[in-house]
Amino acid sequence: MILGIETATSVCSVGLVRDGGLLVETSEDAGRRHSIVLVDMIEHVLKEVGASKREFTGVAVSAGPGSFTGLRIGMALAKGICLAAEIPLLVVSTLEALALQSGSTTSMVCACLDARHDELYSGVYMGNGISREAVHLDASRSVDDLAGLLEAGAVVAGFGISDYAEALERRGHSVLPDICPSGGAVASLGERQLKAGVLTPLDLAEPNYCKKSQPERLQAEKRQ
Repeated sequence: MILGIETATSVCSVGLVRDGGLLVETSEDAGRRHSIVLVDMIEHVLKEVGASKREFTGVAVSAGPGSFTGLRIGMALAKGICLAAEIPLLVVSTLEALALQSGSTTSMVCACLDARHDELYSGVYMGNGISREAVHLDASRSVDDLAGLLEAGAVVAGFGISDYAEALERRGHSVLPDICPSGGAVASLGERQLKAGVLTPLDLAEPNYCKKSQPERLQAEKRQ
């Protein structure tokens, strides 16, 4: 049984997966209250299926890009559970989980989150369902740069990207602007990693922010 933790956006979501099937999932638009609601949400899904933390065989965590604070909260809790239970940590791209959650059958799917400053966090995937593979790695890109990577008819699936939908649609892409981030999708991708033996040592696991924080950018500008 794999626990999936998703805290990269305002949506806090956890899910349990076993043998390729979703057992239970719960999601809440928690704003900035991830640290308050996350533990209770995990207890809730365990209660729903009559299970305990001792049954976890791994913990999959959405590692970014996304909210810096949210990612740190999710990663810290995932590490703590894995350390206490001596089970594997499975680090999953937030964008890859969004691509899976889109349910699109189109071969090319671009998953996006708003990176602000007229940029999108984006990752481009080919294939179908859980077998999709990244063809352009997660990065912060302008709409113009992103459009140059996409083939005609690609599906752009994201959360909170309505402001960019028109610009992407003008370039011939179908846009799903409000796909809800899913702890179940994170758990499914984590289960795939576990079966493939793709594990991340706890001391090496960290969020993938894809860009510097505003204080870091200001410090870099001062040094120039």
